[in-house]
Amino acid sequence: MLLILGIGNSWASDDGVGPEVVRRAQARLQEEGRDQMPAVEFKTMTQPDLGLLDLLPRCETLIVVDAVVSGAPAGTLHRELWRPGLLDTRGVERASSHGFGVREMLDMAVALNRLPQHVELWGIEIASTEAGEGLSKSVTESLPEIICRLVQQLRVLMVEWDSRS
Repeated sequence: MLLILGIGNSWASDDGVGPEVVRRAQARLQEEGRDQMPAVEFKTMTQPDLGLLDLLPRCETLIVVDAVVSGAPAGTLHRELWRPGLLDTRGVERASSHGFGVREMLDMAVALNRLPQHVELWGIEIASTEAGEGLSKSVTESLPEIICRLVQQLRVLMVEWDSRS
């Protein structure tokens, strides 16, 4: 299974960018008729929770989209293959109030031997986590390019998945 996970809270302004990107990417694939593949699942969460660990054993590829703060301009996309210690070395911190965050979720998956073979982290630099619905102008302006890049990556992964089936 290919799992695309958007994490964030839409009531904390830019923190909601992860779910927004995932919803828009899924809608784009629906328009193309590519969203009905049984091996692809789109999921959004306000924060990672331990229940997600139950999905991971049947997941070969995980793409996590979340808000981050690293000092880069708002709207910057950070895209990395996950490996232990990655977030520490990059100086990228989660931008939201997730008590149990992506780092902790992936570390737990490693400890439980549930980490998918391929994990990509898509962090979107944000401007604000102030209370209130809606993304900032700079983050909103970056969405078309980020969604285009995610959809392109999903197309590649779907073709690879089809060729193995």
